[in-house]
Amino acid sequence: MSTEHLQSESQSAEVYRDMEALSARDWQLWSICALMLVVVAIGFSAFVLPNLVWSGVTFHADRRYMPQLFFGLLTLIILFNVYILDQKRTIDRTRKRLLRELMESAKAREVALVDPLTSVFNRRYMDEVFPREISKATRGGTDLSFVMLDVDGFKDINTKFGHFAGDQYLRDVATLLKKTFRGSDTVLRLGGDEFLVILPETSNKQAQRAAERLLWETRWWNQAGHAKYELAFSCGVATYQKGMDIKEVLELADRDMYRSKREKQASAAAENDAWVNPEARRTSRVRASDEVH
Repeated sequence: MSTEHLQSESQSAEVYRDMEALSARDWQLWSICALMLVVVAIGFSAFVLPNLVWSGVTFHADRRYMPQLFFGLLTLIILFNVYILDQKRTIDRTRKRLLRELMESAKAREVALVDPLTSVFNRRYMDEVFPREISKATRGGTDLSFVMLDVDGFKDINTKFGHFAGDQYLRDVATLLKKTFRGSDTVLRLGGDEFLVILPETSNKQAQRAAERLLWETRWWNQAGHAKYELAFSCGVATYQKGMDIKEVLELADRDMYRSKREKQASAAAENDAWVNPEARRTSRVRASDEVH
């Protein structure tokens, strides 16, 4: 986990502790209010009860002490209200500051986990979401699959169209991934021209179909002529097995992806040879005819 992410987590935890301390101060303030009422009641009772005891049922207070009692209580109440209002303003200011810090911390954490170019999650987030998805799949007894993608000939894209077009190419790939896969799936950019999609509650067969659907969506995107380039990438699928760690899953998906890439390259090479060599093209047609019959 990155240093920035750890600092963000530490800052969030500190803000939460300060919020809890602030709530405790609220309770202290209310306790002081209750104590103040008790003191006023005791003071008033200390003055009134002796008069009630000595004069029987009839209330007869010494008028000489009434002004002092009244002004004393009034002064005490005013001072108490000034103190309470000052403490309340201090608590409100502190609460607003802590909420602002919490929002800034949450924003910083989000920025640390999102790829700034494509606006999908980055590899740091994978370290966080992978254990959570494994735990959820284990508890629910469900499958967890992954689709890894590698852009075909990305260096050629940069060379032919420029780096700005290369950046837009990656953004287009990310947009297509978010459009094709479910909302419950997680799209990440591993780095460079590699992406990973985490598919919870998805078997290997279902993940293969999802990868095929992505290839179909890519063909439609290319046919629509959205840009001067065409999207092309190879996919690899892996399904989590009990006891595997993140490295093993990624290696499994990586091997499947490069197997697909090699097959695609071999198929393209064979097609080019067939067009360059007429004899090979005739042999290919005869072979295809034999397979049909």
